[in-house]
Amino acid sequence: MLAAHYEQTALRAHGPASEEALHWIEVRADLAMMAGDPVRSCRAWLMVASARLSAGQAVDAPAVEAAVDRAHHQWGQIKDAAPARDLGPALAELRGRVPGRRQGALENVLRQLQQLQTQA
Repeated sequence: MLAAHYEQTALRAHGPASEEALHWIEVRADLAMMAGDPVRSCRAWLMVASARLSAGQAVDAPAVEAAVDRAHHQWGQIKDAAPARDLGPALAELRGRVPGRRQGALENVLRQLQQLQTQA
């Protein structure tokens, strides 16, 4: 995939938390969403959010909030309980740090995650 190639090039040239590398991970996340693969998209958005926070970006920075919001949205699109259960704790951890602008986002994740756990 072309986006993965550019991502690897950006990683080598600028480092994993660089805007260049994060841009290509975001492109991959959007492509996965358009391809109907919410698991891959959610995973990529979680990676972007974590990298931005690890690089010292503020929890209320627009790019951080957007990444967590998009991860949350894609997680909600996952139909298979197993990958949703696997990704849920990482999303809940990020939602705890980055509550976003919508009231109750963390509670929503925790409630859905609890429902998924009972389906196991």
